Amino acid sequence: IKLPKRRSERLSRRKSTLINKAHDLAKFCDVDIALIIRNRQTGRYFTYNSVDLKSWPPSKEQIQLSYPVPVNLLPHDVEA
Repeated sequence: IKLPKRRSERLSRRKSTLINKAHDLAKFCDVDIALIIRNRQTGRYFTYNSVDLKSWPPSKEQIQLSYPVPVNLLPHDVEA
């Protein structure tokens, strides 16, 4: 998308949709969600946590030490 205003509008819509999906997943599937979105152009972060605890989300080190071993997905794992 070449027009900055259009790009910003699309980001806003998709971010909102993603956060709503994360909220629904947490609510209906009994899972905890920690979502981080970083705008590459501005460097601004947006976060969503499905639980309001100081211990959530866990640190990257805590996740890597957890059992069973975590599944880490990258873009090539989900692209068709």
